[in-house]
Amino acid sequence: MPRPKFKTLIIVPYLPLEGVIEFSGLKLWSFQKNLDQFVKDEPLKDHLKKLTSCYQFYRGHVLQNPTIISVGRADFSNPSRKTIAKIEALKNILLLASVLENNSWSFTTSDNFEVFYQRFNVGDDNISTSGGSIHRILAGGYKLGDIAFTKPEHVNIPLRFSAKGSIIRALEDCLINSSTVPAKSQVIQALNPFFNAYRNSHEHSLQSRILLLIMTFELLFGETGRPQFRTNIQRYSTLGSSLTMPTHNYPIVNYGRVTSHEQLTLNQIWAEEFYKLRHKIIHGDTVYSDDFIFSDLLSLVTPREPHFAISVNFFVVCVINKLRDLGFTNVPRLVINPNARAGLFTKNISGIKNETFKLEEIITL
Repeated sequence: MPRPKFKTLIIVPYLPLEGVIEFSGLKLWSFQKNLDQFVKDEPLKDHLKKLTSCYQFYRGHVLQNPTIISVGRADFSNPSRKTIAKIEALKNILLLASVLENNSWSFTTSDNFEVFYQRFNVGDDNISTSGGSIHRILAGGYKLGDIAFTKPEHVNIPLRFSAKGSIIRALEDCLINSSTVPAKSQVIQALNPFFNAYRNSHEHSLQSRILLLIMTFELLFGETGRPQFRTNIQRYSTLGSSLTMPTHNYPIVNYGRVTSHEQLTLNQIWAEEFYKLRHKIIHGDTVYSDDFIFSDLLSLVTPREPHFAISVNFFVVCVINKLRDLGFTNVPRLVINPNARAGLFTKNISGIKNETFKLEEIITL
């Protein structure tokens, strides 16, 4: 008797996709809207409906519109290691593109792009699970219809997933050419620690999030060190604009004392203080809750805001401007402009009212 031919459902349960996204041989599609279009085999279709109905809210309601990832035609063959690596990179890319669309009524975090691989044999209702990343835990003896995979409470499901195609296409090019163009590889590599930092779970400490965000910038810029960090933050947060920013004679502190003064813009002052926080964590100094809130030595900025939220603003703008620097001129033109007025051309992705480091879109008429 021949052994059953297993298939694999690749599902993104917490991402309500509007239509279809094609990415380097992968196809993302809405289970609710595109199932009949992509799957013609009725027994396979019925089995997929049973599998997807296992993903539920805590009160037992089925998640209505999960996203499916298929390779080529939707035959659900087992993915290769190369395909899985590409899916992992795609998660990072989609998060970056979606963060720029966050607003007060609909937002995404890394949790929305988590991918689950469910191996199955059509017609066989037996199902097993595995969990853990350091020590794997395997469990079996379940049946479809009896088991539920419950959405964690910290995962928000937006009304719909929205992202600019120009950003996804530019990052797709960076992924394809990352082995031959170092600057494109830097962009792709920087997205992974950002993905890990931007989870909504309370289980991740602020210290670990800050270090991950520092890593994103160091990978993106290809440099380390405070002076280089200040320079790159100023360059990539205002690239291609005519924005002029006042400078301030700012004290540079090393080993607890002022060792020099530098003429710094407000963007660079934030970079200086953010990197000092990095040093404090790295060197094992005591880190207080107040340290995670930006303040400057000249009392230029009030009210004070979280370093995490500020760094997310800077990171997404620096990525976009590095893409523009690489020739992808169809991506949005964005800057971090503390002097911008909140309004039509500013984006608020943090939810902080009257934030200091405003993300401003430069509109070319």
